[in-house]
Formats: sequence, structure tokens, C-alpha cells
Amino acid sequence: MTAGARTLPIRLAPLQGEALDSWLEALARRMHTPLGEVLRHFGFPTRLGRGDHLKGIPPDWTILLSEQETAAIAHASGLKPQTITNMTLASYDQRALRINFGRRYVNRWVLWGRGGGSRFCPDCLRDSGGRWQLAWRLGWSFACVFHGRLLADCRPDCGRVQRQRPRSGRAIPLAVICGNPPAIPGGPRTSGCGVDLTQTRTLPVPAAHPAFMAQKRLMDIIETGTASFGPYAISPQPSQTALADVRAIGGRALADLPQPDIRHLVPTVIAAEHFTIEPDSELAQRASDRPGFMAPPRAVSTAVAVIIALHVLEQPDVHRAGEAMRDLLEAMREELWQISATSIDSWGRSLSPVLRGVHLAALAPTLRPSEKLRHRTVAPLLSRPRTTGRETARRAQKIPSMFWPAWAVRFTPRDGIYPRVLAPGLAASLLVTGRNITLEDAAGHLGSVIDATEVSRVLQFLDDQPYWPAMTTALVRLADHLDTVNVPIDYRRRRRLDYAGLLPPKRWREICRSTGTSPGTGRREMIVRCQLFQRISGLPAEAAPGYHGMNEAQFRAASARDAALQTPELAQALTSETQNFLAGHRIRNEPVAWQPPLTLLAGLDLPGPDPARIDVAHLHRLIRERKNPVQYAADTLDTNIEAIRLVLDEQPAPRLRRPQLRPKRQDTPASRPARQCRRRNSPASTWTNTAPFNRSGTSPGSPVGSWPNLRGSTPSHCAPAPRTTGAEEPSTANGRLSSTSSDAGPFPTSPAKRA
Repeated sequence: MTAGARTLPIRLAPLQGEALDSWLEALARRMHTPLGEVLRHFGFPTRLGRGDHLKGIPPDWTILLSEQETAAIAHASGLKPQTITNMTLASYDQRALRINFGRRYVNRWVLWGRGGGSRFCPDCLRDSGGRWQLAWRLGWSFACVFHGRLLADCRPDCGRVQRQRPRSGRAIPLAVICGNPPAIPGGPRTSGCGVDLTQTRTLPVPAAHPAFMAQKRLMDIIETGTASFGPYAISPQPSQTALADVRAIGGRALADLPQPDIRHLVPTVIAAEHFTIEPDSELAQRASDRPGFMAPPRAVSTAVAVIIALHVLEQPDVHRAGEAMRDLLEAMREELWQISATSIDSWGRSLSPVLRGVHLAALAPTLRPSEKLRHRTVAPLLSRPRTTGRETARRAQKIPSMFWPAWAVRFTPRDGIYPRVLAPGLAASLLVTGRNITLEDAAGHLGSVIDATEVSRVLQFLDDQPYWPAMTTALVRLADHLDTVNVPIDYRRRRRLDYAGLLPPKRWREICRSTGTSPGTGRREMIVRCQLFQRISGLPAEAAPGYHGMNEAQFRAASARDAALQTPELAQALTSETQNFLAGHRIRNEPVAWQPPLTLLAGLDLPGPDPARIDVAHLHRLIRERKNPVQYAADTLDTNIEAIRLVLDEQPAPRLRRPQLRPKRQDTPASRPARQCRRRNSPASTWTNTAPFNRSGTSPGSPVGSWPNLRGSTPSHCAPAPRTTGAEEPSTANGRLSSTSSDAGPFPTSPAKRA
């Protein structure tokens, strides 16, 4: 092609969306010149048939032009180069089709590309005077949204697709007339078979028709280059990716969906036309050969496929789209459980993560509990598990072997499951979430405190609970949180520490002495040490050095009693002891304990109680006023013992303030006579003995003067006064108030402790 073509004497602007070959034919008619003369003027080489592709001559100039060809046409016609390019299929490349730029052809194996030919709207041809739209050449075009009718595939008289072959260059092209060569060999040289295309009949599709709406949706995707509707709102996709999804679902529906299900999903008239096969129709025969593998040859079949695909992809979100796809899968396959999570890979290439998520949502009810966690079936966008071992090890470093107590309490069902089994099962489940790792490997990463069988049983038990979706949502949220934040504790290092020197017996006694705490027997010391071990290491308490002589239930009961006895002073001292222990192992930049924020559980209906709703002040009063306070507090506050223990571990109940005793009077020889005289002259009711028995052995009501004098005889100047029965005199012994005095308060205190 020569770039120095002369400027045409007549200018003709292309219509909006017009194809290059249509504009060239309109230009030839405008100048009343054979089409071949116009092509030669622009420098197009003459077609010879065989070997044209070796000479750079494409089968259709409307597919792609080189830069030189575009510049020559722009120079001769006065149009802008971009305007020329917009009249070729290259303007749709990577949006609605893919073009091989080396050999200038459309790839028919992806995106339902059409190798040649064009559908048409008879009404558009009539209104425009025979001008053809470029979009009619796309495999995605099946309806005219301007006139509300399906596009025509061919002229019924000759049964051949329009513009599949180049038009004759020896004649002036006729508008709205079939451009195919004469069907009879040796016939007259014309520009076609001579049939008026505007008389072709097609099915009407009004504005509210599913086919009309489906065509508008496709053209919107192609024009904007992005799909952001329905399930794509959470992850917008490029147009070619979204169209690949439409092709995958539509092609599978054409190939495998039974006829009754298609008739149920598609309007009756469209379905009837789709299943009508004319014996002599070449297009109908091609439609039945591997349907959906390539672009459907008939517009009505394309409409059926797209309507069914958008029935899934236009749902509000991924999960509802999964429900719609589940119905399709169950119609195609009798047993849904036989379909794997990766079976959609055979549906097509370059599928979007959104469609993969929709497919997983469709299979979610048939997945095992561990598979639901791996594929994050409750997430807004489901995804396949990752396989990177480094990411799995990094997350394992952020998870304790025993799930964080504040989180485990919220996950505990009311009908019961041991925390010793639930906590490590939840920790392993958290590591599995979104990761392609086996349960056995997950347990091994977290210290092997539980085996794969037990983890599986825990998950099966939780899967049967009505709260399982909320639990799975919480685990997904927590996994995402851990992957995006820096956890201040390296639990893998904590699991490997030597805890033999944690809280030695001598140090325990010193802490008890300094905080005024009873050290108890060796059993209490062991319980406190095991609790510190579990708090620091994240491992179960029975893994602590020195743990012996208790089963799980006994240890839980003893731990609950110890939580009730703990005071803020003792808790602070034990925290300082653990900090010193960590510092001795060169861990100075980590807190003793940490837990993820409980705000991640907001809005979730979990089975366990919320410790944040417990009235701490009320709990402290219950703890200090009862002999068996933990169980009583749990019953009173309508919660469980683990929640009470958790609150007391974080906020121990302070000691009750005991009433102070009055100062003891000094008993001196000088004060005795006066005190005896005051007693003698006081009202009788204040010193008459009414007790049934007293230490002197006298009978009730005997006067004090008749008691044996334990400190010598009564002075002669103090005569006993008459008395009547009154209150009991506080007993005395060696001049001290007895421990049973009313001033001692509700908790009796020994003389040694008062001193």
C-alpha cells in the first residue's frame, strides 16, 4: 500500500459504530465507482486467493490494518487515524475478542470469537441505507437494542452468512442487498444474490425481555471495559475476563443442561426457536456440533447461553450466585458431591476469581468442615487455599497451641465440649483457614498437642451446631487479621522455652509472704505454676514441668477455686515473676500475654457467653461472700465457669475490708479499783450474766461478785450492787477480749493475726 494516495474528491464520514467494509462500500456508492477501484485508490493489494496471508493480505480488512494502511486511508479520506482504527475489530481486542496480530485473524477458541461473517438487523439496514455495524461481527451480538429484535444470522433464501467472503470488486455494491456471490455457478456478475435483506424476519425482544436486557448488559461490559455488577462488585474484573465467565457458564449450559431446565430458565419463544432445527440449515447442524465450545452460530442459541449465564452472574452477591449455580450443577449432574472444587477449570480459560468463588459457593454445602475453612466459604468472596509454606509458617508463629481463652469462651457450645479439646482444635482450624495444609500438618506446626483425628472430630461437632457459620466467619476474620498485623508474641519461640525454672517453690513462698496470701499445700503451688506455664507458652497445662495427679476436670475445678482466691496483689506479683522469667530467656520486648481484639466478633451470634457483659463489681461481691463462689456466681450471672474464671484472671477480686478492733485497754493496778467501782455503780442490766453456763461454773444469773476472783480479792470499799438479768458480759481471759467478741466482724480472726 502506498502512503501517498491522492485525496478523494468526495468526503464521507462514517456512522457511529460502522464497520470499515461498510464505509468503503458506502463510499463506492457515493462516488458511483466499483468497489475494487476504491480499494486500489487506497493502495489495498489485489486478492489472489491462495498465499494471500504470505503477502500480508488478511482475509478481511475489517479485522486489522497496519499503521501504513491506516495512515494512507486517513490521508486520502481526511479522517483521523483513530477513527479508521475504530472501524476495525482491533478496537475490540482484549475487550470482546483476541486478535492474532501476526496473521491478522480472530482467535475463535477464546471469547467466542467469530472468524468471519456478520449478523445484521434488518431494521437498522433500512434506516441507515445499508450501513453495517461493526458490533454485529462479535460473537456476543445477538439482539438489536434499538429495534428490539434478534439479529439475523443469514438470508433464508440462500442460507449463507453475510460478509463471510469479500464482496466483488467489479461492481458497485448495492445497499441492503445480499452480497454473497450467485448461488448458481456461471451466473451473471452482480454484487450478490440480489435478495433484499431488510425483509428478513427475526424474533421480537421487547425492552423488558431477558434477551434484550442480556444484550444491553454485554454491550455495557464491552464498552466500559469493566464488569462491576452483582458478584463483581466486590472484585471488578476486566471485560474480557467477565466475558470468559459468561462463555464458561453459557457454553456448559448449551452442552450439558437438559432441555426441560433450559425451557424453565429461558422465555418460551426463545427456547422453542433454539430447539428448532431445520433439516437443510447449515447453521442448525453446526449448532448441534460441540455446542458452546466456540461461538454459537445462531443468534438465538447465543441468547439462550447468555441469559442462563447472567441468571447466575447477575445475582446480588457471590453466595446468591452460588445458589443459582448449584441448581444448574444439580441439573447437569445427579450427584453434586462428585463435583470437585477444581472441576470448573475445564469450563474455560482465564476464568475470574469471582466465578471460581461462585462455583465454590455452589459446592459449599457438600464440603467437609475443614474444606469450608480452607475455601473460606463464609467470606464475601470465596477462594481456593494458598499453597505457600512460608505463609503458613508465618501464621503458625502468631497462633498459640491453645486458642486464646477469651476467644475460646465465645466458641464454647452450651451442651459441652472440654476446653482442653476445643482450644487446640480451634487453633489448628485457624491455621487451616485459607491454607492448603492438612490437619495433621496444622497440629504439628502448633506443637502436636492434638492429633488430626481429634481436630476433625471437633470440626464435625461444631459443624452440627447452628452457630457454625458464625464461628467460621470469626475464624476467617481472625485469619485475615493475623495475616495483616504484627503479633507481639512469637509463639513458636514460646513453645520451645525451658520452663523448668518457672516459679520455684522458694519464690512462691516469698510471693505469698509479701502479698499476705496463704501458700496452701503443694497442690496449689502446682496449679499456679501450670497456669503461668499455659499463659506464657500457649501450651496445655499438663505439658508443664511437675504436672501430676490430676485429670482435666479436676484441674479445671482447682483452677476455678484458685481464681476465686486470687487477689490483685498476688496477680501483680505473679505477672512480675513471669516478666522476670522471660527476661531470663532474653525476651524483653514481648508482653506476658496477648489476644486479638474481640471487636472482630462484632455482630456474630456465637454460642458462648460474652465476658464483657459480666458486672465485675457484682461478681467480686459474689466471690467474697460465698463458700463455693465460682459456681454460684456463674449460676447467678447466667454464664459458665470458664467465663467467670476468665474475668477473675484479668480482674481479681480484692480482699474484703475487715472492721477494725477497738484499741485494747491497758490493765494496770492503778486502774483496777476505779474500773471495779464503775462496774459496781453501773445499771445492773449491763453486767448481769444471763448465759446458760460460764467459765466459773456458777448458775445463770449469779452476780459477778460471786465469781471466783481470778486476779485477787475485790476491794472492801466496792460493795456489789443489786442487779437484774441483762446482756451477756463479754468473756475475758487474761485481760484480753475473746476471739468470739462481736467486734471481730463476719470473718473471725485469731489473736496472732490481729497482732
